[in-house]
Amino acid sequence: MTARGPQLLVDADAEKLFLGFCMADPSWLAHPKVTPALFAAHGDAFRALRAAHQAGQLGGDLSTASAALDAAGIPHPKTFAAEAMLAAEAKMPKPVLALLLTTATARTTDQLAEAVKRTMADARTADQAETRETLATLGAKVADLGLNGDRPKPWTGVSTVPLEEVEWLWTGWIPFRKLTVLDGDPGLGKTALAMDVAARITTQQPLPGDPLAPLKPLGVVIINAEDGIGDTLRPRLEAAGADLDRILAFDLDRIPTLPDGLPTVRDAIRACNAALLIIDPVMAVLSAATDAYRDQDVRRVLGPLAALAAELNVAVLLVRHLTKQPGPKALYRGGGSIAFGGVARSVLLVAPDPDEPETRILAPVKSNLGPPPGALRFRLTTTAHNRLRVDWLGASTLHADQLVAPPPKDQDAPHAVADAMTVLTDLLRHGPLAVELAMKEKRRLGISNYAWRAAYGRLGVRLLRPLFGGACSYALPTEPPAPEPPH
Repeated sequence: MTARGPQLLVDADAEKLFLGFCMADPSWLAHPKVTPALFAAHGDAFRALRAAHQAGQLGGDLSTASAALDAAGIPHPKTFAAEAMLAAEAKMPKPVLALLLTTATARTTDQLAEAVKRTMADARTADQAETRETLATLGAKVADLGLNGDRPKPWTGVSTVPLEEVEWLWTGWIPFRKLTVLDGDPGLGKTALAMDVAARITTQQPLPGDPLAPLKPLGVVIINAEDGIGDTLRPRLEAAGADLDRILAFDLDRIPTLPDGLPTVRDAIRACNAALLIIDPVMAVLSAATDAYRDQDVRRVLGPLAALAAELNVAVLLVRHLTKQPGPKALYRGGGSIAFGGVARSVLLVAPDPDEPETRILAPVKSNLGPPPGALRFRLTTTAHNRLRVDWLGASTLHADQLVAPPPKDQDAPHAVADAMTVLTDLLRHGPLAVELAMKEKRRLGISNYAWRAAYGRLGVRLLRPLFGGACSYALPTEPPAPEPPH
């Protein structure tokens, strides 16, 4: 193998020591500064160990390390691994290696040399002279990478980057390799909607309004910190027709916190070949040290999560509650820092249909990767076994900002509600009336959505759904409503 730096920096013993440390603590194989450029003599061994770590086959012990080397055809794998791990244990304490690797980020050669000097001065082992010699070799290799241009730069020439097509789990709504936020008030069906999407992913069912053919059946990982698996998640998944064998869900008492729990999340995604990771609600999985209302804290959590999504080609759906403050912009209504919406490439909103309060609307709030899709209507229904299910009803012309707009504050609002109550009462006095006809009269008279919803609620209007399909109807309750107080 040809060395990438000057031959005088090729030190097989130093590389072997370094590999031994990585065998004992495989997480270092994923460190951005630990690259093939550091291993001129033992590059094949490094690549074998890194591939095994990425496949989840290294356990930080001699047995799994030697097995990885043996599979790659490294001569005398068990002896090589044992010698490397013993050398690392004797000469490279973890804090020393951590400090050494930070030298790769030094801004100047002088800073780099000083950092390496401090590293060697901090070495406290039985044989300091040999240890310092080894560290000096590694430090020189890192310094050379910084000087000769082989070390990865923090920038890229745009012309050298090939174009990438955006891949969608749900076209226009949920992209692969990115974060998507689903906002909505509690009780509106965000979790039920997420379970419906999960079920479709696991069974190759088409997603609502998606022009592309459904993907082959894939896995889903669910981190739900509010609902039990047996009493809520499984019943809803079954009602949606999910393939339960393709779904993994974390127990309520073992929910991973972010960002420290990312390795566990990564393992779960790989275990079921997941295409979708659902975190519901996202606030519940943030570590205690994370301030959800501080932009910098949120980005420190979402950055690694987004990197994980890109690494594993998985779509991530973060469920979030809305704040209690009404409108005017849907993008600002989600709880916590604006960084949630900033980092996410797609933000969605679930809200009641202002013209039909028992119906829900899913509307795009932000769509960075393509034109926003049109809003969709859905309804929550219960099966014969009293399990909640999502029924999709088609398109809606409403936009997210309209759905979170505050009610009018003008002085005529009370009278507008009273007038709407009169209209509804007259329309329904002789029996049920098709919703479409009632809404046509509403629009003709110029009744606002706010007044119509308020009148609907105060009158206790019922929504009648036919058993075998067809148009829904409005009907007055069996008992007359209480009279409106005089204004």
